[in-house]
Amino acid sequence: MAAGGVDGLSVVLLLAPDADRTAAFYRDLLGLPLRAERHDGRHTHYACPLGSVYFTVQPTADLAPAEHGRGYDFLQLCFTVADLDAFLRRLADAGVAPLHPPQPFEHTQFVTLLDPDGRHVRVMTPWDRGGAGG
Repeated sequence: MAAGGVDGLSVVLLLAPDADRTAAFYRDLLGLPLRAERHDGRHTHYACPLGSVYFTVQPTADLAPAEHGRGYDFLQLCFTVADLDAFLRRLADAGVAPLHPPQPFEHTQFVTLLDPDGRHVRVMTPWDRGGAGG
């Protein structure tokens, strides 16, 4: 890393008009161990450690103007799953269809979902730099 540069990513903070609904998506569909938290007089939010990153879903009312934009969200979250077929079965059991079938990308395969707030969420196989493809 360059001197004075960023050392890593520490927090992924998603703002959501309905934090309960958005947290349920990430907890129930993707399996993140989100827990409800409440402190500093703010609304309930949801958070969990995820590797070296702290993942949190916060109500927009706590951190931003109440009006939530409806344009394309350029933030794309990418999660890794060891078994994409098992993940797809989990989605099917929940009645959720990805936006497209599994697609190859360099050394992974991925599907894309939309979270309740319209964010694109990519779920991909582990990055195998030594693997075949792309």
